[in-house]
Amino acid sequence: MATQNNYCLSSMSSLPELSARLQRIFRGQEQYGDGPPAEQARRFRLEQLLEPTIEQAKRNSADIPREPIDLLVSLSGFSPETTILAFELLRPRRLMIIASEEARTSVDIIQRALKLPLSRLDVRYTDPVDPRRIYQFIKEAAQPFPEAEEFKAVIDITGGKKVMSASAALAAAQLDLALCYINSTFDPEMRLSIPGTERLVIVPNPTTLFGDREMEAALVAFRHGAYAAAQARFAEIAETAYEPARARFLRDLASVYESWCDLNLETLQSRAQVMRERLSDPGYSVTPTVAKRVRDQLVFLDTLTGAPRTERESPSFLLNFYLLGQHYRGLGRHDFAALLYYRTIESCFAQRLARLAPGFRTATPDYRLLGRDQGDLRARYRAATEAVHGTEAAALPAPIGLMEAVLLLFVLNDPLFRKIGLTSEKALRHFKGQLTARNKSVLAHGTETIDESLSNELGGLATRSVRAFWALDFADENVDDRIATLKFVVDP
Repeated sequence: MATQNNYCLSSMSSLPELSARLQRIFRGQEQYGDGPPAEQARRFRLEQLLEPTIEQAKRNSADIPREPIDLLVSLSGFSPETTILAFELLRPRRLMIIASEEARTSVDIIQRALKLPLSRLDVRYTDPVDPRRIYQFIKEAAQPFPEAEEFKAVIDITGGKKVMSASAALAAAQLDLALCYINSTFDPEMRLSIPGTERLVIVPNPTTLFGDREMEAALVAFRHGAYAAAQARFAEIAETAYEPARARFLRDLASVYESWCDLNLETLQSRAQVMRERLSDPGYSVTPTVAKRVRDQLVFLDTLTGAPRTERESPSFLLNFYLLGQHYRGLGRHDFAALLYYRTIESCFAQRLARLAPGFRTATPDYRLLGRDQGDLRARYRAATEAVHGTEAAALPAPIGLMEAVLLLFVLNDPLFRKIGLTSEKALRHFKGQLTARNKSVLAHGTETIDESLSNELGGLATRSVRAFWALDFADENVDDRIATLKFVVDP
């Protein structure tokens, strides 16, 4: 057996040569100081192999994107090498070591090897099976420096016991921190890494990688109708998640709903087309019920975006105003709901007039199209205005607003009014009072806020108006079933 007590090897020794010598020392074929062969080999690694191992690890990790790190939290066990390697590869401003009481010697070795001043080193000892204590240490250390604009911290989970690594990973997930570890080829004989095979691996926050927590936050925004925020979150998840197909589906659906709520017909058409293609994405399959509802919605949206601008006052737009009114009322946004209910009722009456006399337009009414005696119509209209407003109208209205359309349909004895319940002058005065209250809204002509009670009243009137209109013009279709199909998906 060869014997040697020379601790100073030639600087010309290569890493493979040093590794071969390490193996001989471990096997007892060569001596390096006192003690058992395993202890001699451990000493040899630290004194002779550590520096060239670090340099090779830097070359192995040259392609790993890295940002300046404020804090490295490293778990340390029997071997100090992984902490030393992680520090040298990341070069943080500050190092925290979390170790068990049995690892105090390793901590001393780390401090000597890195030559860190106490201002940059924080050492915490704990029971390795106490996850709460480990979390507390990491949370305290991860508080941003007062002068730092953006704080970056990484947790090194290579060393320490497995339960410590698991606890640190949980802390990273909770505190939104990245993880790193030193990957290497394992030597089963010495039960250590083969020197020179070490490579840095950086893992994003686990919840970012798998997307669960971000997905839940995005879904909360989606369920509350914050479609722009939800779309942005889903888009980010789609770029980082392990399984991005669901995020892509929800991103595109949120984009459609955002344009739909904004009545942005220019973007709605293109986004609906993207959504139509997304439904055939093999990576993610929604339930048949959701898929059918989304397809039905896309068909409905085609009737909004495909019509020429001059023909957009159609039953589809009438129904769309009502759908959005219901949506906003469900979100508690009653001023928006009231505005859309008003547009629903207005459209019902305007379109009803157009159906009584094809070509009749509320903007430029030609009363001859109604086929009634003009003098009789004027007399009836003046009587109705006096009963409702207290003053007679001087002439038939031009243009025709909502209340004027109501009075005209009333004097024409249109069947729509029997279905709605506006069959008396008293009912018309109550209707006028509802409109007057709505017109005080900040989204109409006033500065007041619509309360839930008035929102519900207007919603009820809009519902009755839509049902009555549909029963007269589309008797073969149940409008309530149609509405249920077109309601926004909440839990896709």
